[in-house]
Amino acid sequence: MQKINLLYRLAFLVIAVLSLSVIPNTRALAALRYCRTDPIFALSNGDKLTVTLDISTDEASIKSVTYILHVPAGVTVKNVVYTAGGLSAKETYKVFQDAAASSYSTDTLVMISGTTKVAVTATTRLNGTGDVAISGYN
Repeated sequence: MQKINLLYRLAFLVIAVLSLSVIPNTRALAALRYCRTDPIFALSNGDKLTVTLDISTDEASIKSVTYILHVPAGVTVKNVVYTAGGLSAKETYKVFQDAAASSYSTDTLVMISGTTKVAVTATTRLNGTGDVAISGYN
């Protein structure tokens, strides 16, 4: 009798654990919203500057993304390849020729709908090397 009672309890416990494991955790799902963009700026001197943004929200929440490039005097942007699909319509850039020779830096401004604080990590890469990352908020 005690063996049967113990088996029923064990079976109930297993069923309860399995039932809880298949219920979706909507809180965790909401945290999975994520967007990434990484335009490639081809410069007039042959260098390529890539700015990768990891934005912790979905694409629909992004109003605009502005890249500010600081390049040496005389260097211009010849071409930009936007890689984020539908987000590219919201992306713009500005160039300032105020950097020292062979020196580059970038600033980014991400505008989000609403008042939610959204984490953003920006990584700048010159010619595929030398990643420099910084994190902040929209």
